[in-house]
Amino acid sequence: MSDAGVHAGSGDETLVVLDTAALTNLGVLARKAEAMDAHALLRIRAVAAGSPDDPVAASRPAGIARVWATTPFGPVACRTMAISPARDDMIVRADAVSTATGDARSVPQLDAAVPMTLGCGAAADSSWPGRLPVDGGWTVLDAVPAGVFRDLETQARGVAKEESGPLGLPTSLLDQKVLTVRGTGTSDGADISMREVFALCAMGFIPVEPAADEHVRVSVKGRWRRLDGRFGSVYASEGFGVLPI
Repeated sequence: MSDAGVHAGSGDETLVVLDTAALTNLGVLARKAEAMDAHALLRIRAVAAGSPDDPVAASRPAGIARVWATTPFGPVACRTMAISPARDDMIVRADAVSTATGDARSVPQLDAAVPMTLGCGAAADSSWPGRLPVDGGWTVLDAVPAGVFRDLETQARGVAKEESGPLGLPTSLLDQKVLTVRGTGTSDGADISMREVFALCAMGFIPVEPAADEHVRVSVKGRWRRLDGRFGSVYASEGFGVLPI
């Protein structure tokens, strides 16, 4: 397939995808975000070679970018993949990217020598709800069994069935601090809310039935908290705009 595999309109933002895994992952992320919120946004940031976020990027043949997705719970989701946005910091609608990536059941085989260019719709820079953390400087607190997060989600879903009203999940449930993680030999800690648990699970960043040795790494940086699952990360901050659910 040529680099014009997906045509962009005259006003479209574009990005280049260089391998099949990246196309698959981008499509999954966009569809997950869109399924939760029809107005979800993706923010695509190029990662500089050798940056704290990707110290081995210089050895990779493809461009690398971090793709952030808004969630209706407030925290933002993120995956790193082999794509190159036309702008180093690009914001588009998730539904446009979902359409551009095509049918998840028939992903074309891509070769780095024959990249695919995706048209991702109009820019949506003014709609992004808040800032993102600066690269590097994170303190890893601990690795928590992924099953803990799935158990918390299951319990909260049960409560939600009883307490949800016409406006959706009660804010008191979403804001509840359900897990405290403290680092060894440091005063740093993180109080994890149900917003983060729901976002991590709804994005599919941990298996539905995780094995006993499946863990989620918890890190902090200033007012930010980060949960790293096997398939992606969730970031939350008291200062980040909470979206309506």
